[in-house]
Parts: sequence; structure tokens; C-alpha cells
Amino acid sequence: MTRSTSWLLLDETGAAFPGVGSPSSSSLLAVRLAPFTGSAGTTEWLRYREITADRVQVLSRSGEVVESLPCGPAEPVWTHLPFDVRADARRFDSAGGDGTDARPRLVPAFLVTEQVSGAATRTHVYSCSRIRESGLLFSRIWAGEIAAGASPVEAVRVACAEQPVLLHRFTDEVAQTTRFESEVEIELKLTLLTETSPWEIASGLAEAVQHRQLARFVPDLGNELQRWTYEQDTFEVHDADGRNGYVAFMKDPDGTFVVKYKFFDEDALRRIEKFDEGIRLDSDRFADYIRSALPGVRLRRLPHLVRTRFDVNVESAATGHFFGLETDEVRANGRVLRQLEIEYHKTRACYGAGAETIEPELNRLADEAQRLLDQWGVKASRGYLSKLTFLKDVATVD
Repeated sequence: MTRSTSWLLLDETGAAFPGVGSPSSSSLLAVRLAPFTGSAGTTEWLRYREITADRVQVLSRSGEVVESLPCGPAEPVWTHLPFDVRADARRFDSAGGDGTDARPRLVPAFLVTEQVSGAATRTHVYSCSRIRESGLLFSRIWAGEIAAGASPVEAVRVACAEQPVLLHRFTDEVAQTTRFESEVEIELKLTLLTETSPWEIASGLAEAVQHRQLARFVPDLGNELQRWTYEQDTFEVHDADGRNGYVAFMKDPDGTFVVKYKFFDEDALRRIEKFDEGIRLDSDRFADYIRSALPGVRLRRLPHLVRTRFDVNVESAATGHFFGLETDEVRANGRVLRQLEIEYHKTRACYGAGAETIEPELNRLADEAQRLLDQWGVKASRGYLSKLTFLKDVATVD
């Protein structure tokens, strides 16, 4: 049996962002979260209502307990963050008293989870990497062995010393992610066999993610839901060099085109995908553009399509991989295709993240999505049915 304890450390912003200046406070707050226990994955999502404590301590910067503050069994603790609007949250200052306008402001900086299994103890240290209205995200920068019961300050000190690059990455929102297998689309599809609204499916998925109903998947905070619609002209391509698949032209509102190249010999999990953006040309020049980019290729123009897509974006708390749950409806020559695509996007560069877990997590997310579809009475076929295959079928019928 594994026992988990999670401590949220509140410190001045300058402790993690050296450009702000050194902390002026000689102490910080350690909040033992209750009933929340960390999962020991790469990512933890804390909603404000989940920041409740059964113990609050004032700690010196060396980790000694300066004062233990009176605390209820699940006391809401205020975070000093602008989105934390809980009226019942208790405010602590670094001196140990209650304050309505404490200075300096101590905000969530690190999360430390200690997992004890028998005689073994493993500690995971997370840096606060996102602050949004829908909560806080913490990304793992280190995991290792520290004596059971050691101060969480000691765990943070070790983590920051051993992983300074990760610590820096998670104070810069642009630098936090990477992508494995660049120019390769990794995607499976649940083709919806029940006539249904893609918006209803996307809404249900978004709600399920917000209520933690997809096991160990959390929302992509600040990017939870996207909507897309566009028209597309598609050409099937073949040549002797293995460039088989299609080239598609998607018009942007500014009049330019995004040109998508997708190469594959058969519908499959992985396909080559590349883009040209900001291309200006007339529609009667599409074929010439392809022949210039891919000399010697054989072309076949396929039916024009209109596509609408609603994306629910999630992150695996277990591995740090981001995926899209993309529900779309494609119409071409009176035919309709509805699918829930599950696509790998990128990876948060957390301690322990690796490319080898992309496919297992993608399949696990597909299992979770299939479970919800079953609950909603929506039948689906799991596979890799591509838009190319759909359009070729439409062309054959017509």
C-alpha cells in the first residue's frame, strides 16, 4: 500500500524568477493539502477549491519549522492569486498571523509529493508552470530519494540544484514543451456511426475533462476548447519516390492558403505531415503549385469539402503528452463523415517524459473517449480512416 502526502509551498515570486529580485521574506508557507494526494505523474492540476489544508507551517528558508499555525481538517487556504475568489479561504502571512492584505505576497511556487510504500520513500518535486482561472498546473522537475519526513524545502533545494534547466523552463511558458517525431502526425480515429452533433460530443468531452472523468488526463489550461471551420481543395498524389497521399489547400481569411502535404501509403497511425503557410495564388493554379513543389508527381483532383471541428485539448498527467480530442464533421458532395480524432500534439518537457509513452497514452485516451461514447449511446468504429479515403469513396460514387 502506498501513502501519499502533498505539500504546497507558497513563496515570493522572486524565489523562482530571479529577474524580479531576491525574496525579502525570511520565511515561506508550507501547506499540507487535504484530501488531495499527488499522483506522482509528470503533471498535477490543482483547482482553487482543492487547495485546502490540514496543516499549515511557517518554514525558514533552511527548512526549519518556525511556527505551526492553527488549521482545520480541510481549511481553504488563499493563494494570493487574482483568480482565487473563494470567500471562505483563510489568508496567512509569512509571519504566522492572519492578514487581509499580507505583504510580501506568498504565492504557490512548488508542490512536493512524498510517496511511501513499505520501507521505500520517493519524493516528487513540481514547479508551478501555469496560472489560469481554471487552476494551477505543476510540472515535475525532479524525483528521487530523500529521507522520509524531511522538510519539503530540502526536497525543493535538491531538485533546483540537480535540475536547473527544467526549473528555468517552467518559468517561461514558451519554453515548456517539445515535440517528439516532428513532421509526423500520430493520430487514431473513432468514426461516429450514430448520427450526432459534433458540438454535443465536444461539449460532453470538455465537461468530462473539467470534472476529472478521464482518468489522469487534465485540461490544457488556457487552451481547453478550440473551434475551427474551413473549406478545402484536395489532390491525391502519387509518384515513384514514395510521395503518396494528398496535398490540400485551405484558405485563410486574409486570402492566403495553407498548403498541407500528407504522405502515407495506407491509412495508419503515423503519417508524414508538412505545411506551407501564407501562400498567395489563384485556385486555378493549385495543380501547377503542386507540380512545382513535387516534380513528377501524378495528380487527381478530389471533391471539394467543408470541415468544422471542435477540439478539446488535454494533457496526460501521467506522461506530460498533450493530445487533441477533435470532433469534426466533413461534408463533400452531399456525403457526411463524422469522426472523433485523437491526435498527439506535443509534450511538456517534464522530468521523466519520453517518446516511448506517446502511443500507449494515446490508446489509453482513446479507451477513455470510447467509454464516454458508449455511455452516451454513440456507436463508433476505431481505426485510421482518413479524409483521403473518404473523398476517394465520394469520388467513386459520384
